[in-house]
Amino acid sequence: MEKKFYITKSSGNTEGSAPEMDRFKRVEHLNELLGLGWKIKELCTENTDTYFVLEKKD
Repeated sequence: MEKKFYITKSSGNTEGSAPEMDRFKRVEHLNELLGLGWKIKELCTENTDTYFVLEKKD
């Protein structure tokens, strides 16, 4: 299973997008997910969006 985890702000993206002030909270949430068995598969950039593709560890 994979999911996208957005760190940067995007007006057009509702899946995990975050305003600048919430970026620190997003990073904290990413750390929690990594502790719950997710791993970072790759880092991607689309236009001005940056996101991690997370993959569930077996």
